[in-house]
Amino acid sequence: MMGGIGFTVGLTGFLLYTLIGIFGAIKYNTVRWLIEHANLFVAWMFNVVYSSALVYLSTWAVVTIAPQAAGAGVAEVTAYLNGCNLPKVFNVKTLWVKFVSCAAAVGSGLPVGPEGPMIHIGAMIGAALSQGQSTSLGFTTGLFKRFQNPKDKRDFVTAGTAVGVAAAFGAPIGGLLFAYEELASFFSQALGWQVFFACMLSVLTEDTLRSAQSAVTQGHFGLFDGEASTIFFEVQTQLANHVAAVGPAVLVGLACGVLGTAFTVLNVKIIRLRDSIIQGRRNWRMGEPLLIIAIFVSLSMLLPLAFPCTPTNCYIKQGDSKPYCPEGTSSNIRRIVEEELPLYTCTKGYDSERPDISGGNQTRSYNELATLMYVTGEDAIKHLLSRGTHREFGYAALVTMLVVYFLGAVWAAGSAIASGLFVPMLLIGSCIGRIVGLICVDIAASGGHGSPGAPPGVFMPPSPWAWVDPGAFALIGAGAFMGGVTRLTISLAVIMMEVSNDVRMVLPLLVAIIMAKWIADAVSHSLYHSILEVKCVPILHSDTQSRVSLDLIPVHYVMAYPVVTFQERMPLNQIREILRDTRHNGFPVVRNTPQGQVFVGLVVRDHLMVLLRRALARGTTANLEVTYEDLNHQFVTAAARHLIWEQHMAVLQGRSMEGVPASHNPVLQEVLDMRPYINTSAAAIQESFSVERTYVVFRTLGLRHLVVVDRHNHIKGIVTRKVWKGVPALYVSLVDLLGFRLDEAVEKEKGAATGLVSLSRPTSVASELAQHGNGWDE
Repeated sequence: MMGGIGFTVGLTGFLLYTLIGIFGAIKYNTVRWLIEHANLFVAWMFNVVYSSALVYLSTWAVVTIAPQAAGAGVAEVTAYLNGCNLPKVFNVKTLWVKFVSCAAAVGSGLPVGPEGPMIHIGAMIGAALSQGQSTSLGFTTGLFKRFQNPKDKRDFVTAGTAVGVAAAFGAPIGGLLFAYEELASFFSQALGWQVFFACMLSVLTEDTLRSAQSAVTQGHFGLFDGEASTIFFEVQTQLANHVAAVGPAVLVGLACGVLGTAFTVLNVKIIRLRDSIIQGRRNWRMGEPLLIIAIFVSLSMLLPLAFPCTPTNCYIKQGDSKPYCPEGTSSNIRRIVEEELPLYTCTKGYDSERPDISGGNQTRSYNELATLMYVTGEDAIKHLLSRGTHREFGYAALVTMLVVYFLGAVWAAGSAIASGLFVPMLLIGSCIGRIVGLICVDIAASGGHGSPGAPPGVFMPPSPWAWVDPGAFALIGAGAFMGGVTRLTISLAVIMMEVSNDVRMVLPLLVAIIMAKWIADAVSHSLYHSILEVKCVPILHSDTQSRVSLDLIPVHYVMAYPVVTFQERMPLNQIREILRDTRHNGFPVVRNTPQGQVFVGLVVRDHLMVLLRRALARGTTANLEVTYEDLNHQFVTAAARHLIWEQHMAVLQGRSMEGVPASHNPVLQEVLDMRPYINTSAAAIQESFSVERTYVVFRTLGLRHLVVVDRHNHIKGIVTRKVWKGVPALYVSLVDLLGFRLDEAVEKEKGAATGLVSLSRPTSVASELAQHGNGWDE
């Protein structure tokens, strides 16, 4: 099964990147041809129309067919693996819309990337293949029944996310570590090597398909090199590391930490503003991405006009240590550039875009900003990471690119398209790192330092100061800024090494990542956790933050009580009344004994509604048998689900409906035996448990309900993920209590417990519900 997930995700990733490449090639090749053979206005018109058409396709599919496909999907997958079951996140329609919308959005030239959606796509493929069935399409293959349980499904979703990262970055080890560090709440050794096998197979599949595609033109199948390699940002010039590089790396980390925090905060504010303005307005939701692409395309074509065509007559091949200059070139070299650069409106000067060194002393010109904005995001990152091109980009071009891409990525994130932020984060961080590197070069130049025959301040290999290269600091900045936004550390460092193939700069990279994380952690949550907070998803973080020891705080400060309970056998009318008068999702079940009511298990609302509807439809509760598949609405189409929901509402409200009798039906007086449908494996803890232990159990097991009992197995309370509005101050959830305001919440709840409620005071369920309305959710 893991092999199947790896192969399928690898194939999907290859198809996605191929489609993005086709869309991008049509756009940029046509625009370049129009600039050269027509004029800039015609090229701009084509660019706006073509890009807008792709964005319209992207946003129309999301808004009309599957709204759950919007965004990257990383936050939603994180929530699912944390124990929150969000609706339609792994729907088949969501998968197809995610694929099409992502390809169109990235191919249009928006400041977005495909890596985030690939993680979501991998998770959806892992969930779909492992279950052997589709609840949204309403069919089953009859295969893999042993995996049709929540625990195994979570494991395969974890594998899918790791494989998605591996396919997106060509980083099998980084994909494994990403799932371990960021997503999975539980990770066993056996699951680790299985996920690693799936990641390896995914990258092998993608590399093989790329090699086959490259063999069509180059005629050599099986070679993983150049375009056939998944080392997307390969650094071919390796530079020796130096202890002095730690100092500038700290500066890069500080800058990336501050800007990463600003990136996260602005993202959250724009999401809230978007929800308040265009929420529920379909045309406005579709119009926003169209407005973004129109502005971004216009800026990418008009801003470079403010920059002159910069002449240069020397270039360096990536992988070489010395530049190539025409004969007769002055020894006072000011600028060395890459071998191939887009011309934009500058004159070619040669018969081809590659300088002919033997053809005489001809000067080539290029536009600094157009070289970065006039290409795809991936190509711009490659330009920024180039080595030996110290002064290819000046401060003005780098700062302009940084501001435009920063604001564009912040605005595009969260709009009604399937898109990710990894490419924008890498590009923004590369600009920051390159600026710091250029400052270092200027400092060296001001002191008269540099290699003989090189531009001022430039050190060429084998100089021990060759690490003073803006391209090297661009790599450090790319990792640091992503760390400041996502708060990843170990997996991020490995991913950066795998995508760049540069191991020598790992120490400055680690320093910058850690520094950026420290700065950002002091201000806010990570981007994806902040998005979940905006969406009010009750996610439990990996650790708690408190000035006091949570082992000293008893669990009754975070549990809800009294508890609405069911008995093993109850009349249907009582079951219906409780379901109608409460909004709880889970109900503890008790058994009457000489020692009182003891806890025997848990039953959930959906199962009770199915049993209630079936009993009313049959006209009796005798010999009632409902399968596990029917209890969970498996193999039911979306239309049938809506009909079932309407029938459930009719039952609760006492209305007549086809297949459901009215409320005065005598069947409601019959007793329902719920024992076959009780989850007798439901977790429970003693009331002597501390909050720390409760949190660990709750998060590790991915629970929705955790019953608190005394030593006689009598129910004392229940712990859930969140609490509905209107409940007493004492009813506090783990999510509310174990956040960044833990100490204040604990003091508040201690005061509430002292002044309001006594644990030993008996209170009836009916009076409690009448006084406080709806209780805890879940």
